[in-house]
Amino acid sequence: MLKKISIILTLILFSCWILFCLAVYHFPKYFFYNPSNEKSLIANAIANDFPAQEVKYKSQDGTILYGWYIAPKDKDKVIVFYHGNSFNIEAFYHKLTPFVEKGYGVFIGEYRGFGGIKGEISEKNLANDAVAAVDYLYTQGYSNDKLILYGMSLGSFTSIYTANKLGKTSPFAALILEVPFDSLLNVVKQRIIPLFPFDFIVKDKYDNTALVADIKSPIFIMGASRDRVVPIERAKNLFKLANEPKKMLTYSGASHSSLYNYRNWRDILKWLEANEKTK
Repeated sequence: MLKKISIILTLILFSCWILFCLAVYHFPKYFFYNPSNEKSLIANAIANDFPAQEVKYKSQDGTILYGWYIAPKDKDKVIVFYHGNSFNIEAFYHKLTPFVEKGYGVFIGEYRGFGGIKGEISEKNLANDAVAAVDYLYTQGYSNDKLILYGMSLGSFTSIYTANKLGKTSPFAALILEVPFDSLLNVVKQRIIPLFPFDFIVKDKYDNTALVADIKSPIFIMGASRDRVVPIERAKNLFKLANEPKKMLTYSGASHSSLYNYRNWRDILKWLEANEKTK
């Protein structure tokens, strides 16, 4: 009797294991993304002293995207911000207000699957949407030496991918990475008990290690010591793989989404000023 019960329990557990693996492989949206389907309302941003205009542009496959743009004033550069796997651009524009106040231009592009834009969220699609944001800025007369790429969390991949794809012959002015990772696969392996074949069931690896070594732009990485979403080891490993000139700061006591509360924008502005002086 006990043997029979043991066999039944084993079969149930194995079935659950198989179902979980299949679910991760076929429905990654429910495991790795937390998008807001609501369109970002630029009127709310303007009411909060973020004087942006909404612009529309197309991704490689013709998907219509939108972004928020503020032209530079006292500076001659635009900071291109890529958000992570959650919410929409309305949840992040406040992070760029200090740069607008200092005279930088800013551009926050939205991905498909977020902010009311229809489409499948995948590594390929997000990468193409990220490149499309810079392609739009090219049409406005900007060159790479006038663009600063800033990626947060999953945005570390989209910003690194863009820097790699579009910056091989002409590097971008700078690359800023907030709570980044070396690869999503490594994050998953570190955070979850290794009982599943993640190499096979995680289709979109978001592998920054394969991209960052070719980037020639100055790189500034910011990590959080108490990051329970992306362990700090992942940012440290990415830093090791990056080329000079590079700098990394770890914010003691900070969590994944709290670096703005630690006024990390002050450190970014100091680093940008120092970087500009060395050119």
